[in-house]
Amino acid sequence: MVSPDEIKAITETIKLLSDMAASKPNEWLPVYAALGGAVAGGLVSFFPTYFLERRRERNFSKKIESCLIAEISALIEIINQRGYLCSIKKAAEELKNQPEGTTYSFVVSVPDHYSRVYQENCMHVGVIEKTMAHDIVVFHQLIDAIVQDIKPGGIVSSGATIEAFKEMDIIFSKAISIGTKLTKAHN
Repeated sequence: MVSPDEIKAITETIKLLSDMAASKPNEWLPVYAALGGAVAGGLVSFFPTYFLERRRERNFSKKIESCLIAEISALIEIINQRGYLCSIKKAAEELKNQPEGTTYSFVVSVPDHYSRVYQENCMHVGVIEKTMAHDIVVFHQLIDAIVQDIKPGGIVSSGATIEAFKEMDIIFSKAISIGTKLTKAHN
């Protein structure tokens, strides 16, 4: 059952609504409609553009990552196939059995473009996930240090002691470990 107070409140509400409907139209209504349309139009155009741009950035990041990891994989395969790390280990082992101060030369002619993909895309490494980008840069810096040592004119190419070969072994092994981790994580 509805109480008399509730009936009175309902009656007043109905009267108020009918007065509002019968009153003069709001002159601000066209302004509100225009602003509402502009906001709705802006939102409708913003979201598709935003999502398309995010998708494009994600695709670019994946493309850069895939290219860099493919190059790292190829470099590791070449290093393993040609036995560069094994040769460095053998040189260190051979020098261990020689008199102190004995040197050994190890020369490999490495073209400047051995890491072409990295050289062309190092400015885009920032679009890749932070840890992976870090590991990619470290891998290439370690490999480049080895390349500088073993190419003609490098410190190992002109003859180096066991300490230099042990150091190269450590650097080379770390680079290969990082590269292997990257390729496994990517696949």
